[in-house]
Amino acid sequence: MQKRKGMNKMTVRGWIFLPVFFYFFVSPVFGWIQEKKDEENKGKQEKNRLLVLPIVYYTPETRIAGGVGGISYLRSLKDRERGHPSTLFMNMIYTQNKQFILGFAPDLYLGEGRFHLIGSLFFKKYTEKFYGIGSQTSDDREEDFRYRSFSLKLSLQQRFLRNLYGGVQFDFENSRITEVEPEGILEREDIVGNEGARVSGLGLVLVQDSRNNMFFPTGGTFLQLQASFFGRALGSEFKFQKYKIDCRQYAGVFSGHVLAFRMNIDFSAGNVPFQWLPTLGGSSVMRGYILGRFRDRHAISLQAEYRVPLFWRLSAAGFVGWGDVASKLESFRLLEFKMNGGLGIRYRIESRSGTNVRLDFGFAKGSFTVYAMINEAF
Repeated sequence: MQKRKGMNKMTVRGWIFLPVFFYFFVSPVFGWIQEKKDEENKGKQEKNRLLVLPIVYYTPETRIAGGVGGISYLRSLKDRERGHPSTLFMNMIYTQNKQFILGFAPDLYLGEGRFHLIGSLFFKKYTEKFYGIGSQTSDDREEDFRYRSFSLKLSLQQRFLRNLYGGVQFDFENSRITEVEPEGILEREDIVGNEGARVSGLGLVLVQDSRNNMFFPTGGTFLQLQASFFGRALGSEFKFQKYKIDCRQYAGVFSGHVLAFRMNIDFSAGNVPFQWLPTLGGSSVMRGYILGRFRDRHAISLQAEYRVPLFWRLSAAGFVGWGDVASKLESFRLLEFKMNGGLGIRYRIESRSGTNVRLDFGFAKGSFTVYAMINEAF
């Protein structure tokens, strides 16, 4: 595999292309589709809707990506009073880095909201970057690896209180690494999972969700606790455990301004394949760092975002974050946490659901990334 350095560095033409493409192609297309939908639904009672859209986005890991996606809003299964519509999502994507993604993700509220079924089924032919394991890995250790994977995740939860759900979760992934860098870390060193990994595990999940909107919350709390156990008895090649806390808080400040916070705590133990180690970086956690730029047994991150309405369907956001990874809990040092920050522009493509297209510019130490995607980072 030929090494491709500087995947997160863009030419001058690239910098000009992204905002021009975003505002003069993506925004008008989505705006026209939404205007047609608004006309069709004016004066009608809400019912099941299917929205099929072209998908165009950009991340440092994929460069320009395109495809088609469909999302179905199932109003007959809605939990409308709490802003939780049931949805079915499908997509098929091909990227400039020759990556392929085929996915299906149901998110259903059943039995008048008493049960919540969440699932995802994905096939990926993908390229990622690997820098080694630890919080002090250097940029010059960057290498690419290619893999194919099939993954399945299912979670069935029951509502116990108005906004409290609890249940079980099943995770399965079978991945095989097809190419690595000659004489690279994955070829030379004894990294768990360096040929691929089949993992299968069961877990418990507890969710408290009082957000007033799934796609663009302006108030409420989301708290998810997970504990998952992987072992040979479940068909996994590796025995390990993962524990996660995902806490988000949203507060309306004034005149449509929103202050959002997110805390992620991701711990693991046992013989964990490197693909399943907690990481920092990507389009939602520590924007500014490449996806998986830092990985180790434990990861902690804190993020804050301030969202401001501008005019028409446009809004802006500023964000900052702190986070780090460590091999042991006692190795975390708050004063050594890595930082990121950035600015973004939002364009509302679906008025009723609050769905946005976002263009984010993320800054971190020695790194600068651009993301053009659908939906908020959190």
